[in-house]
Amino acid sequence: MKSARWLWVVLAATGCASVSPKPSFDDVSALVAQRGGGRIHWDQGTPADEQVRARVHDLVTGTLTPDGAVEVALLRNQGLVATYEELGIAQADLVQAGLLRNPSFGARVRFPSSGPGTFVDTEFSVAQDFLDLFTLPLRKRVAAAQLDAAKARVGSSALELTAQVRQAMVTLQAAQATVEVRKLVLEAQSAAAELRARQRAVGNVSDLDVIHEQAFFEQGKFDLGQAEGQVVAQLEQVNRLLGLWGPESASWKVESKLPDLPEKDPPLDHVESLAIGRRLDLLAVRAEGQALEEAASLTGVSRVIPVLQAGVSTGRDAEGTRVTGPELSVELPIFDQGQARTARVLAQVRQARARQAELAVNIRSEVRALRNRLVVAHRSAEHYRTVLLPLREKALKESQLRYSAMLLGVFQLLQARREQIEGYRSYLETVRDYWITRAELERASGGSLDGQLPQERKP
Repeated sequence: MKSARWLWVVLAATGCASVSPKPSFDDVSALVAQRGGGRIHWDQGTPADEQVRARVHDLVTGTLTPDGAVEVALLRNQGLVATYEELGIAQADLVQAGLLRNPSFGARVRFPSSGPGTFVDTEFSVAQDFLDLFTLPLRKRVAAAQLDAAKARVGSSALELTAQVRQAMVTLQAAQATVEVRKLVLEAQSAAAELRARQRAVGNVSDLDVIHEQAFFEQGKFDLGQAEGQVVAQLEQVNRLLGLWGPESASWKVESKLPDLPEKDPPLDHVESLAIGRRLDLLAVRAEGQALEEAASLTGVSRVIPVLQAGVSTGRDAEGTRVTGPELSVELPIFDQGQARTARVLAQVRQARARQAELAVNIRSEVRALRNRLVVAHRSAEHYRTVLLPLREKALKESQLRYSAMLLGVFQLLQARREQIEGYRSYLETVRDYWITRAELERASGGSLDGQLPQERKP
């Protein structure tokens, strides 16, 4: 009686499992939040969807900060939304793994083909694969590990997108700032070219001098056009990452000032172990390996007895007496003893272990390289800010004093101004490179570095 009750409990449990991926998505949200990522949302026809759309509209109709851009991307990027469906697929596989196969029904009817008899022989049977019941826990463990791997992959995609958006926004801000610098350079070159033309008109300089200044001016116009083209291209790159199109893709703007350079880098001493502990792609590979190991156990069970069906059959014999009794069907592993299936899954287990080890080595190497790049980028930007830019400023002031004392010509003064502006442009590039490397290192380490994200400068 207890065995029958237990069987009914199992049968009831296998039929009521939920295929909703919401709990899994909530787990992914927690994984992303623990690593300093932003809020993610899956549009599934809930009341919260309208609030999300309103939030995105507010963000893209004003000045978009890097943090705001990340928020929009995590809510609107359709590539990320597509990865969310992996959760639905894995959840469905988990539910399927917990279901028993449907019982099979058989019927046999035989009519007399000779002799005086008119008896019709009938037989009916119902059978269930009992091996399916015994392997159910193993199948569920395989599917659960695969679901864990899917969660980690989806979370990794969200953090990857976060890093891409931050890099794209910093690149856009630097491109816009470069346009402003190019305009200042062009103004200086225009003034020099105009002055040379006036001097040539009164015979103070040669045609060659005029041609040289005109060439500088035309080069300045070309450089400005190139810089403006870079801004347009980078705007579209950001639109793609944010999933914006139509009017929304042209409604937002971004502050052209780059984030300030931090006084010092975040703690980087243990960034390797930090990456190994929280990289979600590594977690996904581990879970996939666990799923394969569980699958190897399942293959070992099914290798001994591939199919075991038990049931009951009933019918009438030749005398018309009804007979009822158990029925058993066993597949004999004579030709296929499961060697190939076992060898295949064991090879997959070894392959997964090797890939996990390779990924761990690559992660450590990547993190070390990016850590060194970040240190160098910070040092370079600081050197520009504290040494090179002040020297350019000092050279310009000295040139202005000498020009006022009629000890320096106007063209030397304009050249000093151009060099100062070009120095500032180079400084912008070093700051841009620092924040791009910072975003890459945060991605490589599996999340934000102690929660220290770039703060936007106040206008």
